[in-house]
Amino acid sequence: MRKRLENSVAEAKTGTLECAGARYGFGRNKMRTIAEDARAIIKIGKSVRVNFTVLDKYMDSLSGEK
Repeated sequence: MRKRLENSVAEAKTGTLECAGARYGFGRNKMRTIAEDARAIIKIGKSVRVNFTVLDKYMDSLSGEK
């Protein structure tokens, strides 16, 4: 299942915490912390989504990329 998530996450603009974790190699709880720090969390009702565009920029800023 993890392999399937990794392939489909590359094209998506938003996804679940599990998809974001698969994309970056973090667990669900750590991914939520990072996404909250990046202000990439989108809440729709009880559903929590991560904006990958915002998260990618945040992760690039941590590594020093522009």
